[in-house]
Amino acid sequence: MSVDFEVLVIGAGPAGLTAAYCLTKQMPSVAVIEKDPVYVGGISRTVRYKDFLFDIGGHRFFSKSKEVVALWQQILPGDFISRPRLSRIFYDGKFYSYPLNAFEALRNLGLATSAACMLSYAVAKLFPIDNARSFHDWVRNQFGERLFSIFFKTYTEKVWGLSCDEISADWAAQRIKGLDLGVAVVNALKRALKVAPRRRDAGAPVVKTLIESFQYPRRGPGMMWEAAARKIRQRGGKLLLGRELKTLAFDPNRRLWRIETATAKGERESYMARHVISSAPIRELMEAITPRPLSYLHAR
Repeated sequence: MSVDFEVLVIGAGPAGLTAAYCLTKQMPSVAVIEKDPVYVGGISRTVRYKDFLFDIGGHRFFSKSKEVVALWQQILPGDFISRPRLSRIFYDGKFYSYPLNAFEALRNLGLATSAACMLSYAVAKLFPIDNARSFHDWVRNQFGERLFSIFFKTYTEKVWGLSCDEISADWAAQRIKGLDLGVAVVNALKRALKVAPRRRDAGAPVVKTLIESFQYPRRGPGMMWEAAARKIRQRGGKLLLGRELKTLAFDPNRRLWRIETATAKGERESYMARHVISSAPIRELMEAITPRPLSYLHAR
């Protein structure tokens, strides 16, 4: 049985398409399978309805990595625009700027509540929870219990559908990396007083949560991934849309992967590849692998 592709990529979202785009710089024998029959980009796609374009979730383009920014510009040269960030927190009938505006927050919360928040923060710093395990523990250590209950608890539980005590501290640290109340307040005061950054601060790490502008493709984030797909095809790679992964099996003797997919009509297709890259959700990938890993079977 011959090899169809050197590398087969599962999923045509940002991760899968970026992998395929980089690989096709070196070789054309790359294929991407995607369940959606029309769109690429996953939840970062842009869809058309009549004469309108809709983003399936807004995706800001901002990175501290020069290599990542250079890759974006390479895929979509000349089509990024800089947009000011406008984020608001709605609490107790009032809007709060985010990143935090110190004077606005003080005015909206009132002196008593603001003082209680600062006291709560001081307590958290003096008596932190050792070995924070949950989102609740981590945010409480960084911001204090009072601010956690005001701004973080209800928003996080509404968006993710889980109690803040069920979400891990590691996840919180990644999502709100480098930020605590002290950093937020200092940043807010600098913005309010329009203090220019000092020369020695120029190379300081950027806290993503506090950025005030970002890059955005002119016609939505889907424009980026449609361009990546187009360039993959131009280099000889293949995008196989409307294919759902069914089975994924490794032949240790031939050291090849056998991938079986199904179309929307139920037709089965089979491919052989030397390497497989998966950007599919782990649960879907584990369901497709044959034979099933023993650790996965025990976990179920």
